[in-house]
Amino acid sequence: MRYQITDNDVLSVTTYYKDIFDYITSIDVPIRGPRSKGTYKTYVNQDYARTRGIEAEYKKRIGKWFRTTLSGSYSIATGKSSSANEGLLGTEEGRRENVTENHLVWDRPLQVTASLNFTVPKKSPLFGMDGILEDINAYTKIFFQSGKRYSPWVFAGIDSINYFPARKIYRDEPKNYNTGFGDYWFYLDMNIEKYIDASFGTIVLSFEIQNMLNNKNSQIINPVTGNAYEYGDDVPLSDSWNDPRWPDLTKPISVFPYNPSRYLNPRTFRFGVSLRF
Repeated sequence: MRYQITDNDVLSVTTYYKDIFDYITSIDVPIRGPRSKGTYKTYVNQDYARTRGIEAEYKKRIGKWFRTTLSGSYSIATGKSSSANEGLLGTEEGRRENVTENHLVWDRPLQVTASLNFTVPKKSPLFGMDGILEDINAYTKIFFQSGKRYSPWVFAGIDSINYFPARKIYRDEPKNYNTGFGDYWFYLDMNIEKYIDASFGTIVLSFEIQNMLNNKNSQIINPVTGNAYEYGDDVPLSDSWNDPRWPDLTKPISVFPYNPSRYLNPRTFRFGVSLRF
C-alpha cells in the first residue's frame, strides 16, 4: 500500500510471505553393493526456507534542500538449515539430522533506518559565503538492527581438577539452536560532498565518517556471553575456541578469540577526490 499524503509526503507499507525452495543442502547417501557398504556425502537441491514480515517507509521532502526517509521492518526467517554445509557439519559432530524448522542465522527481525539528505544549491550559499558554503550535499544515515542469531551455550558445572583456578564449563544445548540474539547493531554514518566547477568538468571533494559514534557492533558471537569476545569472558570448551586464560598450545592460533573482525568497522574516516564530466 502506497499513499501520497501531500506533494512532499509519501507513506508505503508492504507485507510479504515467501516460501523458498530448492536450496542446496548436504545429505548422506547409502552405498549398497556386493563389495562395499557405508555412506558418502553429496549435495542436492532439497532444502527450504520461509520469510515473512512487514515493512513501512515514510518519505518527506522540504523544497530543494532537504529530503528524508524513515523506514522500519519486522521479519522472521525460518528453515531447515542456514547453509549448504550445515547438515554436513552436524553429522561430522555426531548430531542428528535436523528435520524441524528453526530460525536461520540471517534472521534479523527488527531493522530501522533513517536517511537525511541536505543540499545547499549553487548560488544559494549559507551565511552568504559564496563559493565555499554552496553547491554542497550532506548525507546522514542512522541505522539500528537486531543482533545476530546464535545458539546459547548453558552452564554445565565447574572443572576444578583439570584447571586451576577452576574453570566454568558450558555445553551446547540443541534446543537452543539459533534462539539467542547478540548485541544489537547501531551506527551513524555521514558523508559530505563539495562540488567545484572546472572548465573540463566537476571536481568532487568528499569527506566520509563511518560509525561516527565508534560503537562496537558484535559480528562473531561468543555463544556463552552473546557478545563479541573480550579478555576475561568465558568461552566454550570446544575445538573452535581457545580460552587465553587457559591456552591449549596444541590448537592452531586461529582459534584464539582475538579475530579483529569480531566487530564491525570502528570509526573510519575517508577523504576522496573525483572528477565528473
